[in-house]
Amino acid sequence: MLSKEIQEEAITFAQEVVRANSLSGHEDKVARVIEQKMRTLGYDQVEIDAFGNVIGKRFGKHPGPTILFDGHMDVVPVTNLDTWRSDPFAAEIYDGKIWGRGTSDMKGPLSAAVIALGHVPAEDIYGTLVVSGSIGEEMHEGAALEKVMAQVHPDFVVICEPNGCCLGIGQKGRAGIWVEVFGKPAHSSVPHLGDNAMYKAVRVIDCLHQMLLPSDPVLGNGVMELIDGISSPYPSLSTIPVSFRMRYDRRLMHTETMESVLESIRLTLADLPDWEADFQQIKIQTYTGKSLEAPDFHPGWLMDPNNTWIQKAYKGLQKAGITPTYTTALFCTNGSYSAGIAGVPTMIFGPSTGLLAHCVNENIEIADLLQGVEGYMGLATELGRA
Repeated sequence: MLSKEIQEEAITFAQEVVRANSLSGHEDKVARVIEQKMRTLGYDQVEIDAFGNVIGKRFGKHPGPTILFDGHMDVVPVTNLDTWRSDPFAAEIYDGKIWGRGTSDMKGPLSAAVIALGHVPAEDIYGTLVVSGSIGEEMHEGAALEKVMAQVHPDFVVICEPNGCCLGIGQKGRAGIWVEVFGKPAHSSVPHLGDNAMYKAVRVIDCLHQMLLPSDPVLGNGVMELIDGISSPYPSLSTIPVSFRMRYDRRLMHTETMESVLESIRLTLADLPDWEADFQQIKIQTYTGKSLEAPDFHPGWLMDPNNTWIQKAYKGLQKAGITPTYTTALFCTNGSYSAGIAGVPTMIFGPSTGLLAHCVNENIEIADLLQGVEGYMGLATELGRA
């Protein structure tokens, strides 16, 4: 049971973090808030790296592995401001909840982790505990975590995304794919002299809509969803489109690779002419002036519930008074890098629910926030044990 002082500290700190507006690429204010709190709590090492990630370390009294708790600091923009119950960056409390952008996704969970690891006695820590407040996750899952992991070399990673304080053992991956169809331009008064790329795109869209996708008994079904499209030239002045470029959101199983994803598109569209497909290239300009650039591909991953690390996590959550339920995430997280690319054992644990992410009137139950603090403390004291 948390002391009244720690409960009040966790609530106040979560409010402070939410009030520091931090769109992707503009996380500097919240980074300084988190850095200062880590120093106040007595973290042994605190730094903001060249990309703007905040990294705090606690060194235990006993030898052991390095456990990394990661939460992203950036939030998505506020939409429909007139429909919010209160200022989305005021972090007001009513109905037993903190309200505001990022309360659930994921400043509430991140602040809970910072407080929790700051209050674990050094004599209860085996190895090294690390908390990272990472940048840019809403734009590119894993790009910043790669830089953090290159510095701290974790043996196990806890992704602090909200999942109802369940023990998350995997997630679907995500890929951003463009598909472009090509035609022949002509004046729209004599369309027979050209080849309208949009008509050809209709056939491509239909084939991709009926495309067979992989599935998994744990992660569910793959997804290939058209989310955007634009013709060229645009806007058109009496000219038949010479091309039509579409953007797809692809949700991935843990068995899929970049090549297998593109090959499935090639096979599906094998009988159709004049098209190309590839992954989008994402570039993040960080608030420090550094940039991160990589293909928009983020693998799925899945841990065995009988894995030794997962069993230790289960025991740690039990110590915190939580009866863990195994679950997987429908959405993509930084775990796509830690588990899906780097191959480091990973789990997801965080208070609140991902269903509140990106929503109008986003909020977090205070009771959930405090349960998250207890859960992170349980994980911190158990994961490093032999």
